[in-house]
Amino acid sequence: MSFDEYWQLKRNKVNHETILKQQFNYQSGEIDVFNVRWMELIEENNWLKLDMPFEGVKEHLASLKDRGHHLYLVTARQFKDRAINQISNFGWFDLFDDYLVTEQKYDKADLIRPFLQPKEISWMVGDTGKDIQTGKLLNMKTVAVLTGFLSRQSLINYAPDQIVSSLVEFDPER
Repeated sequence: MSFDEYWQLKRNKVNHETILKQQFNYQSGEIDVFNVRWMELIEENNWLKLDMPFEGVKEHLASLKDRGHHLYLVTARQFKDRAINQISNFGWFDLFDDYLVTEQKYDKADLIRPFLQPKEISWMVGDTGKDIQTGKLLNMKTVAVLTGFLSRQSLINYAPDQIVSSLVEFDPER
């Protein structure tokens, strides 16, 4: 399977289990071992250092903060210290009011809820259907960003309020 074939499957919401069964004839026990090993490796520093921020994002986040918006980073990462270290390496640390990391223990909605202000419009910006569902659950406006692995069509199915190609296109005042 090529890199492009793999990512096309992921964009079409095909999970690892299905890929491993259909493409590589993995059995249930082998899939369990794969998933454990995947989770062990995915957030190792040698892989995280390969992540690069998209062009213009730092400046856009700074502009939003300068205009008085409160910014919270919410992620399903496993290790808060590694997530914060990566954000620091991007030069983004001071742009966020707080960092909410699920650590595979908490639900994003439960982490976000204490920060919501009843009379303010809050936005959930994300690149997964789960992000959009979480925002809607919390009565937030939602923006789907196409820089993740889901396709536009896959994200449309979650009915976000907006879809943008890049975070730099998002303007909460529009």
